[in-house]
Amino acid sequence: MPMQVRTPLIFTIVCVAVFAIAIFLVGYSNGSVIKDNEDPFLITLESVKEIEPLPARDRYGFEKGIYEFEEHEIKKNESLYIILRRYDISPQQIYQIQQESKGVANLNRMVPGQRYRVYFKDNQPVSFVWHQELTRYITVDWQNEYRVGTGEIPIRFVTKEASGIIRSSLYETIVAQGHSPYLGSELAGVFAWQVDFFALRSGDHFKVIYEERYAGDEFVGIGDVKAAEFQHRGETHQAFFLNHEERRGYFDEDGNSLEKELLKAPFRYSQRVSSGFSRNRFHPILKRNRPHYGTDYAAPTGTPILAVGEGIVTEAQRRGGNGNIVQIRHSGSYRTAYLHMNGFAPGIRKGVKVEQGQVIGYVGQTGLATGPHLCYRMYVNDRPINSVSADLPASESLEESLMPDFQRVVDRYRSLLDALNFNEKVAGLEENINSERASL
Repeated sequence: MPMQVRTPLIFTIVCVAVFAIAIFLVGYSNGSVIKDNEDPFLITLESVKEIEPLPARDRYGFEKGIYEFEEHEIKKNESLYIILRRYDISPQQIYQIQQESKGVANLNRMVPGQRYRVYFKDNQPVSFVWHQELTRYITVDWQNEYRVGTGEIPIRFVTKEASGIIRSSLYETIVAQGHSPYLGSELAGVFAWQVDFFALRSGDHFKVIYEERYAGDEFVGIGDVKAAEFQHRGETHQAFFLNHEERRGYFDEDGNSLEKELLKAPFRYSQRVSSGFSRNRFHPILKRNRPHYGTDYAAPTGTPILAVGEGIVTEAQRRGGNGNIVQIRHSGSYRTAYLHMNGFAPGIRKGVKVEQGQVIGYVGQTGLATGPHLCYRMYVNDRPINSVSADLPASESLEESLMPDFQRVVDRYRSLLDALNFNEKVAGLEENINSERASL
């Protein structure tokens, strides 16, 4: 029986052979075979060309060397129209820009003090960048087509350290060392429940490791306080920050929460105590002795007053000698009252819920008051107590399941705190410590 030949297979073999012979003959063209190192498709060190770097751009994406800019602040009664007309942008162009901005940004809400840039190319204005906030901005471009977009400057975190001995006030000590005054506010917030910042003494001292926030090279605020120590009246308090998806806050080295249900005082910044709690005090207006069931804080008119804890407003009105008064019922048996206020914060009325630290009003001298101050009162089971010396209820401590993570935080930052001294000038930590932030 004759053998059957598979035609497709034979055809494939023949094609491959012809292709191989052709390559061989081409290799012999000009009398020589192409060597491996002469292969035009082979990449070698000699044939590699260096990739040209991308042109440098500024924080808004404009190429340096091609664009120039002017930077200004928005003044009172200025608008986009007034600003752009100053640069000879026609009313028709401004109208087109406003049409393109619909659904993207409201260009009619410019506020005095906000910053803006006008970019130039070949001495012609081509783009406008308006900062709504420190890190958020609007870009308006008209050089090729009308475009309106939004952007945000990435925040860079730099870890710093500070320490000092208080001679006059916490804030003066911090500012004298070249640190932001906002650090004092943050530090006071960490130890608001442990330290009486209205009665600091010369010789009290602190150590703190914290973050500063930068948009590019511009300082935009204080970030998290990572760890801190404060010695007040001979007693040392330490705080370690845990940033966990299940729990976030400040704790002592044993995992006890530093937060209390109620703040020590209803102010963000230190205010002078002008009169304390007393069962028998001479009233400067009534000219007779009577109980003073509160603590008076002398402060400038308009100073924000904070709710010392979460609760429900039970009173917000003007009432006789108390002047403008707010009362808040907190959880458990606590109630607080704020007297002689200049006015109430927006939305503060009977029945609304307020959060701890929320502004509820402003210092004034309404009612029987000889000067601007706040009379702050605290009650337990409707009985007045001295808020300055009260032992306030604490929040819950850390769950056992979170203690291993927290212990790693304590071990890392306790050694850094111990290494700090109390020199009047304090240097910052190296920026490579920032790697710790990602690992915590």
